[in-house]
Amino acid sequence: MNLTEVGMTIVELRQDITGIQARLGWLEQTVRQLLGEQPASPPAPEEVLDQEQLLAWMRAQGLIREPTAEERRLGAEWRALSQEEKQAVIWELDHLPPGPMASDIIIENRR
Repeated sequence: MNLTEVGMTIVELRQDITGIQARLGWLEQTVRQLLGEQPASPPAPEEVLDQEQLLAWMRAQGLIREPTAEERRLGAEWRALSQEEKQAVIWELDHLPPGPMASDIIIENRR
């Protein structure tokens, strides 16, 4: 039996897994708060956190998550580009031709 016989594609499985991971993260955060293992409020403004502490706190609050394998792959591709290639991509994105606004596209599609 293969996945197409089961009726789920790899993309659908990845979406399901991502959803499960998000719900699990929220559940773990809630349990930690109920057990008093983490503060429900953000660190005090005068409290200085290093980058790792800040990232850990943000993960625990569900504000950020670990990147997916695809996101890691794309990040590695970007980091592998030369500075000139990166600047060319940024310039191209900054100079995209004007197009219809998203709201106009939505209105048109509803007709």
